[in-house]
Amino acid sequence: MPKTAAPSAWLSVILFIVVTGIAAMAFDGHGEILIAALLGIAVALLYRLGHRVGTLEQRLQSLEQQGEARVSNAPAAGYHSAGGVAPQPPAPRPETVAANTVAPAPGQPETARSLPPPLRPTPPPMPAPPPTPAAPGLFERAIDAALAWLKRGNPLARAGIVTLFFGGSFLAKYAAEHSMFPIELRMAALGAGALGLLLVGWRLRGAQPLYAQTLQGGGIAGFYLTAFAATRLYHLLPVQAALGLLVVVALCAAVLAVTQNALALAVIGTGGGFLAPILLSTGSGSLAALFTYYTVLNLGVFAIAWFRAWRVLNLLGFIFTFGVAGLFRATAYAAPQQSTMDFFLWLFFLMYVAVSVLFSLRQKPDLKGYVSGSLVFGLPLAAFTLHGSVIGHEGLALAWSALGLGLFYLALATALWRSRVENLRLLCEAFAALGVIFATLAVPLGFDRDTAEIAWAVEGAGMVWLGTRQQRKLPRAFGLLLQLAAGMAYMLHHRGSETLHPLLNSQYLGSAALAAAGLLSGWWMFRNRPRQAGYEMQFDTVAALWGSAWWLGGGMAEIARSAHPYELGAALTFAAFSAPTLCGLSQRLSWPLLLRIAVALLPLSVWLGLVAAWQAAHPLTAGAELGWPLLLAATWWILFRLERSEDQLLRGLMPGLHAAGVWLLTLLAAWELSWRIGQTIAGVWPHLPWGLVPALILAWLGRGHLAPAWPLARHEQTYRVLAAIPLSLFCAAWTVAMNLFSDGDPRELPYLPLLNPLDLSVAMVFAAQARHWIALGPQLRARLSPADPRILPGCAAALLFLWLNAALIRALHYLAGTPLEFHGVAHSITVQAALSVFWGLLAFTAMTYAARRIQRTVWLVGAGLMVVLLLKLFLVDTAGRGTLARIVSFMIVGALLLVTGYLSPLPPRRDVEPAPDQAAEGNSKT
Repeated sequence: MPKTAAPSAWLSVILFIVVTGIAAMAFDGHGEILIAALLGIAVALLYRLGHRVGTLEQRLQSLEQQGEARVSNAPAAGYHSAGGVAPQPPAPRPETVAANTVAPAPGQPETARSLPPPLRPTPPPMPAPPPTPAAPGLFERAIDAALAWLKRGNPLARAGIVTLFFGGSFLAKYAAEHSMFPIELRMAALGAGALGLLLVGWRLRGAQPLYAQTLQGGGIAGFYLTAFAATRLYHLLPVQAALGLLVVVALCAAVLAVTQNALALAVIGTGGGFLAPILLSTGSGSLAALFTYYTVLNLGVFAIAWFRAWRVLNLLGFIFTFGVAGLFRATAYAAPQQSTMDFFLWLFFLMYVAVSVLFSLRQKPDLKGYVSGSLVFGLPLAAFTLHGSVIGHEGLALAWSALGLGLFYLALATALWRSRVENLRLLCEAFAALGVIFATLAVPLGFDRDTAEIAWAVEGAGMVWLGTRQQRKLPRAFGLLLQLAAGMAYMLHHRGSETLHPLLNSQYLGSAALAAAGLLSGWWMFRNRPRQAGYEMQFDTVAALWGSAWWLGGGMAEIARSAHPYELGAALTFAAFSAPTLCGLSQRLSWPLLLRIAVALLPLSVWLGLVAAWQAAHPLTAGAELGWPLLLAATWWILFRLERSEDQLLRGLMPGLHAAGVWLLTLLAAWELSWRIGQTIAGVWPHLPWGLVPALILAWLGRGHLAPAWPLARHEQTYRVLAAIPLSLFCAAWTVAMNLFSDGDPRELPYLPLLNPLDLSVAMVFAAQARHWIALGPQLRARLSPADPRILPGCAAALLFLWLNAALIRALHYLAGTPLEFHGVAHSITVQAALSVFWGLLAFTAMTYAARRIQRTVWLVGAGLMVVLLLKLFLVDTAGRGTLARIVSFMIVGALLLVTGYLSPLPPRRDVEPAPDQAAEGNSKT
């Protein structure tokens, strides 16, 4: 800090206390000591601001002089880098040269005498710099500045200054409250003090410019304060005279600010000028007089902008002008004042547009900042909002105003662009964007909502195209946001109607326009990806998904309105048309995203179609007999086109899509056949297609050679494994369910054991499963088999055992009248005796077969069944030991046990050879 700053600071503090005391004396008993304190604070802040600016300017000049000195002292030769002259490598030491030099061999040249110097280790990489902490807020900076001011220099002295300030203020207020001086003398003293500050500041403008500007600012504030107190508090001046005086003060402040390049003076003068009518207002002034006064002040702002590029001053005038106008509109506006207020609104608008252009001519605008951005974008918003509140009730007046404002901005942007001034390029883009926005706003204000949505969608796509052509981010972002706004407006304002013409109506055309705009925007941004910003990389995906959603949603909504009673068939046909279209466009445009959307559309369409079919009880309803085949054909056509795709994700999904096509075909055929049979005959017949249709397809996939060549033969493993294995599991589940819960009623046919429809269907299912399992081949069967090879045969034997027991129980029911439900079967002596005999025969057969084939596992299974049978006989069947059926069952089972024990001994293990005598004994028994 310069040494001259200290006396200036002390003088500023003393002057601050004097001015505050005079002001406090002037405000007799009205509690305006706060205003005096604010004036003092303003003086101090202006001084500190000026002092900081001067210090920064001195440092900047010092740095520039140092840079010039470095450039002038740099040598002319040598390699120059960004940081100066590159240092030359030091000469090697003699001992280093000697250490690296060996004696040459005889006949060896002298150049072989020197060896290369040893390599130096590479220094470790520097650690990454720590992240920059976030900048503190305004309140935190103010607290830190206050604490730093108290801690610098002599803290006790500075604390005493603050205490002295408050003491002086309290003393002045005491003198004012006890009327020690007349009111006129107080006002004269305040005015004289303000004039003295102004004159002293003007005299010191050359020796100490920053301090002089501080004094002048205090003088201008003192004049405003004097006029306010003399007019509103003590009624010493008429309002008109005081207003004229304040206009003179504001103009003087503007002249002083421009002359000395002092922004603080301009802010004080302009702000005081705008506040004057508010401070002096009695509520009875005219609107024309108020806005005429503001016009004069704004001409002053315009005049200052002609010479100086001061953002803060421009923003200050804009806020005061339109803020006061909005306050007047909300509190004191009347209908007869419409033309006057509207005229001045647009006059102020044109003045501040000119201010923005003048500012850009002198300094490139920074539209990211609060000041420039607020003026450029906030000005039309404020003016149009106030204008709309005044004339919004007059039909299409607001629409024409929006269109006129849009055309004005577009024309202004064109004129500025043709001027080829570099500083105006960014402002041209902002004005062009505003022109498009207000022209877009004219559409919903002048037309119905549906037409507006179409126009917005088309316009948004045009903006995206323009942004990609000119490599401008702002038009691209605006185009996407405009499409988003159009979609939201469509969803909020959509009104359905049953009398609309199919397709040729605003609802469908609006959704189609949104779809086309989204897809085109996505395509243009996809092509422009190498030149886009990082945050725009996924915009093409979002736009394409947005367009596809509107295409599908709009089409489905139109089908629901217009395709009755063929909604399901029309929806499936629409999906069957849309998916291949997207696939074809993807390959034509080399845009992989559309192919992914087409593939994703298939399961979505199937899901929606199945939900609709569930509600309608069968799938081939409401025209779906045409829609489902078309959708299946579209699925296989897309799968065929995927054969040449390089998209690894889609190629990984291909096996699943092939299998899903088989499952869908099976489901539709079984469901529809079951429903149609159920409409004709009841009983077991409607349940049979759910097992027979998968079994037939499983048998088709279990042939030795699959046909046709595409897709079955080309993707043989996919169809034999991925598609067929779930079908086989479903058949197994169907077999369990039918044998546990179905009575197998053949209705119109007599019931024949094992020759009835249910048992024949189960036998066909078993045959299809066996055919498919054999067709897999040894290698596939080995891969699909679990770790324990006995699990799959055990599951098959369990299914066969369940089927045969259920067939026996059903035969007894239809031939002997025994019950079918679980409780009746458990307590039926006839059924239990028959099951005991049947289990004994099964165990005897299994053990005999195992003994002949030396299959120890099968024999153990049969033995286990015998153990279960014995437990059943003694725990269950003994309850009816007095009946003939139970006696017969005991005798037959006992005989079977004796014969089995004689004919079917336990086979030895595979790795153990039987003894010769045991083998001979076994052969003789056989």
